[in-house]
Amino acid sequence: MLDISQVRRILKRMIAKRLGSVFLIAIVATAQDSSPSNSADSGIPKLPLIEYDACPGAATRTLAPSRKIEKDDNLYSSWRGERTVVGTLKAGDKVTLLAAVNVTREPDRALAIQTHDDDPLFEPGDPALRYGLNSDGYWNLWAKGAWHKISAEEVVEKGSVCGFGDKSQCSVQIVKNGRKEWWIEVKTDTGQDGWVLVGKTTPDRIWQSRTFGELCMLD
Repeated sequence: MLDISQVRRILKRMIAKRLGSVFLIAIVATAQDSSPSNSADSGIPKLPLIEYDACPGAATRTLAPSRKIEKDDNLYSSWRGERTVVGTLKAGDKVTLLAAVNVTREPDRALAIQTHDDDPLFEPGDPALRYGLNSDGYWNLWAKGAWHKISAEEVVEKGSVCGFGDKSQCSVQIVKNGRKEWWIEVKTDTGQDGWVLVGKTTPDRIWQSRTFGELCMLD
């Protein structure tokens, strides 16, 4: 039979062995958590991301076409969260485009499906984050810790397929929609100005106002 001193020595060895195992597991876990990331999230830009060059077509014309709207809509004081309603646009009102902004609260998730000729650093299979569409018709992408630009025609939206006969012309596939808003600033024919929500994207739905979207897209 073991005496009390022998029992204590055995218990000490068991405790020391168990603590050593726990310490080793903690070291391994810490090493895994701190390992470098090769994903699109590496150095991800802070959110929300605001992009002011947000009117496709504006790069080749003066940003001030006018158009009669087709249905009633609210006119807001700002695109920011603290905005208030400052007026109501009525169907038939004529408005002039002043500015546009993309607000990305959560970027879309994307994968490269073809090599992008203008950007050899972006290879097939690379993950990317998609933000706003620029006035030149190019999307802003974040991949491999850097900004990239790709033509809107090369992007395949979530749930869709490449529309080109030559599939190599489609370079990026959207795999998950984020949370984004597209706002434009307009002035009415009575001189009142304000902001209108033109488009909104959530993981489950993409909504866009045809009237104001076309206003920004006019040649």
